Amino acid sequence: MFRIIHAILLFALLVLPAYSHAAAAFGGVGIDGVPRADGTIVVRQLVAGGPAHLAGIKAGDIITQVDGTPTAGSDFKFIVERRLRGRAGAPVLILVRRPGNPKTLSFKMVRRQLKVTGSKNEQKGE
Repeated sequence: MFRIIHAILLFALLVLPAYSHAAAAFGGVGIDGVPRADGTIVVRQLVAGGPAHLAGIKAGDIITQVDGTPTAGSDFKFIVERRLRGRAGAPVLILVRRPGNPKTLSFKMVRRQLKVTGSKNEQKGE
């Protein structure tokens, strides 16, 4: 009987925290974007208080590069899942073109867990 209880407690102490930590370790920057024909991504909306919003990215900005990977000619799903999203606490560098501004803008932020309210259709990008 003691061995069974010991095994259950050991399982709970070792496996369950790792499972919840894996979910907690996933993060994003809070961008809902849509792909353009050239592969760049237009920011449609931002999560209020999210890293991108706090860094100064705005709706209408055009993401041209994420952590050194150009968005032009890239796969949208790859850029979102492998570049914008990642481990919570990890830094990410995003370059954007802002309509009306000739300079490329650079935004360094840290991914974090986000709580987004709304329908699934409003949560396409990260």
